[in-house]
Amino acid sequence: MQIYLHYPYCATLCPYCDFFSTTTDEDPAYEATMMKELEWWSRWVQGPVTTVYFGGGTPGRMDPNLTARLLEKIDVLFGINASAEITLEANPDDITFAGLSDFYAVGINRLSIGVQSLDDHELKWLGRRHDAASAVSAVKLARQAGFNNLSLDLIFGLPGQTQSQLDDMLTRFFSLNSEHVSLYGLTIEPGTHFGVEYAAGRLEELDRDEWLSMYDLVASHAQAMGFHRYEISNFAQPGQSGRHNRSYWRDRSFVGVGPGAHGQRQLGHGGLERRQNPKSLRGWKQKVKTSMDCDRFIQEGDEALSPHEWLREAVMLGVRDLDLGIDPFGW
Repeated sequence: MQIYLHYPYCATLCPYCDFFSTTTDEDPAYEATMMKELEWWSRWVQGPVTTVYFGGGTPGRMDPNLTARLLEKIDVLFGINASAEITLEANPDDITFAGLSDFYAVGINRLSIGVQSLDDHELKWLGRRHDAASAVSAVKLARQAGFNNLSLDLIFGLPGQTQSQLDDMLTRFFSLNSEHVSLYGLTIEPGTHFGVEYAAGRLEELDRDEWLSMYDLVASHAQAMGFHRYEISNFAQPGQSGRHNRSYWRDRSFVGVGPGAHGQRQLGHGGLERRQNPKSLRGWKQKVKTSMDCDRFIQEGDEALSPHEWLREAVMLGVRDLDLGIDPFGW
């Protein structure tokens, strides 16, 4: 069983990001609400937990002591497998050796670093606060702190980006020798700053054919450096595939805790029920409060899939996994 925990706090908001995030100070009730929601989930889903993922927002800005308390709570309620993959997202500009050492000491064993690019002009356009040099430094600090399982994020397909620019950047990016790479082709999402600029005609998406050629270029670089494409947008060194996201493509039960988080439970007779938290701190806290007094999993804003609907969705998600594919006998 898998658990996702959403930490929504950021120093600044990236213009392309459509996940719920905020630049406000951490809500004094954040920790208590997270604990209550974990307790609620323990009524409906059984452990042991095989992966934990701290996403955001910027969980690299969390107090490592809070991370430790959340992991302890999960272990008490569900049990954490001794070999569990426990991932934390971090941005290069938030990384320090002392901070990473503390996260490693409390049980984080996989780090996902939001590098996004090693071109300073592209990083500035993407609204990132770090430069290429600090991204390289962050990887080195992570190794020094003890992490031997790193995943690096990469964004391609920026308006005006050329094949030659991407090719040069990819050579430096893959030379960082991470265990895993998550690839994101830039998409313009409604509600983001880029979405507003696009709607106003001030921003154009990259030509689709050029976008696809760039995807092929990334895949070629990855293969040349020994990476295996095990999913459409994920590349890994042998034996280093991301276990947490891979579980989503099986479309079974997983826990989602925090504002904007999703979680679901698969039903014994087929089908599933999915919980969707509001994308606001106030709405999330109210839903958790309501949930604690409710004996039903499905509440306002949630959804239920019939066995037929679930099977269709499971097939759609399963074809993303280029190694495991669809396993009807496992259903």
